[in-house]
Amino acid sequence: MKAPAITFSLALFFFVLSFSGAKADVKLPAVLSDNMVLQQDTRARIWGKAAPGEKITVSVSWSRKKQKTVAAADSSWLVEIVTPVASTEPGSLTVKGRNTVEIKNVLIGEVWLCSGQSNMEIPVQGGRDCPIEHAQEIIAESAQYPDVRLFSVKIDGGLRPREDVTGAWCEASPGSVKTFSAIGYLFGRNLRRALNVPVGIINSSCGGTWIEAWFPAELQKHFGDFDPASLPTREGQSGMTTVEILYNGMIYPLHNFAIKGFCWYQGCTNVGRSTYYAEKMVAMIDHWRDLWGGDRKPFYYVEIAPVENGEQNVDCALVREQQARVMEMTDNVGMVSTNDLVYDYERWNVHPSQKEPIAQRLAYWALSRDYGYGDAIKTIGPRYKSMEVLEGGVVRLSFDGSDCGFLVKGEIEGFELAGADGKFHPARAERRRPDPTVLYVSAYAVGEPKYVRYNFKNCSIGHLWDAFGQPVIPFRTDDFDE
Repeated sequence: MKAPAITFSLALFFFVLSFSGAKADVKLPAVLSDNMVLQQDTRARIWGKAAPGEKITVSVSWSRKKQKTVAAADSSWLVEIVTPVASTEPGSLTVKGRNTVEIKNVLIGEVWLCSGQSNMEIPVQGGRDCPIEHAQEIIAESAQYPDVRLFSVKIDGGLRPREDVTGAWCEASPGSVKTFSAIGYLFGRNLRRALNVPVGIINSSCGGTWIEAWFPAELQKHFGDFDPASLPTREGQSGMTTVEILYNGMIYPLHNFAIKGFCWYQGCTNVGRSTYYAEKMVAMIDHWRDLWGGDRKPFYYVEIAPVENGEQNVDCALVREQQARVMEMTDNVGMVSTNDLVYDYERWNVHPSQKEPIAQRLAYWALSRDYGYGDAIKTIGPRYKSMEVLEGGVVRLSFDGSDCGFLVKGEIEGFELAGADGKFHPARAERRRPDPTVLYVSAYAVGEPKYVRYNFKNCSIGHLWDAFGQPVIPFRTDDFDE
């Protein structure tokens, strides 16, 4: 009769022993793993969990110096290591406590975090009825870039900031690139081609999400459009159209990992409620920068593309307007315009197939601003500067960034004029010598123009560029409530 009790006691003893041993193991977050890229020439954080009081030693293959610390009462520990300049020579990182964890095939280079909704999330292979142009070529050639490393964060949300994400680093290859963010990979590939250094891309994106899901609820309280407490909060993917859920689950857990900067593509889910969008985006940018250490890290983002959503509606245009405002409201940001990157046959699709040009334009910002190319690379197309009404009802438009003139393919479309009544009519635009840097706009139905718009509709596709192929940014001179 006593044997079962003894057996039970022994089982309990070994269970407790094994559990205690497991707790004592040094554990690292998912983003610190084989095949990773560490940001070059910086103090990179290495962190994890261990038994309270456990002595931790971190060593790297590129330096004899070791970093030591002791796990805190909550089991957390963190050290900083100095990374060298970029190198394609694989290295290693070793963490020793009661157990040893070795991270292999580590490269030193440039690391960027890519986030947003479905246009950032959609993979190179595309989605149902959402193809990616040149997908086969992109996939087939990816094996040439094994030093482009990819980390895709599994979609997940949390009610509170989480400590870790689910994901793993992998080398670029046909198999890994096929299912990775198209814009994320192509952005990384473009940097790799230009800089000839390893590039690490972290994709943390989720389709159908509000911008409010990507920053703390505390920030939303500063805006008057809605109270975050009025929305149900739920764990997991079901919380994508609410506040802070994805920030908690997919952004915050990464903040210790050293990066160069951010790429962002979001906005479609905020169509119809664009009020404060620019202010919210600036608040999010500031918060993310603070989270990553307070530096004014570069933040480059993509304007939502033209899409049919009611012929005369301007809900999408209002979001684009808000996105353009961000460049006036904070520093070290840059916007990629997409108004020229939609084929006529896909006007209905919020996922235009031309992802390569978008990734190229994102890379132009980084190369110009962050990697020493400066003004040798044009980062953005002409932006409205001023208007002058001439004799005969002709409007003379001046632009910033049109110094080399305009590139036009066919008729210049997308311009509208309105008089004091505020009714807009299609307008004719033309270039005139001797000054090809300005445009002249007129409309037979508007004898005394007062307001002008360019591509200020949900789906007005641009056919006007500067000499470098950067599209003219959509704009309006009125401030009518739509």
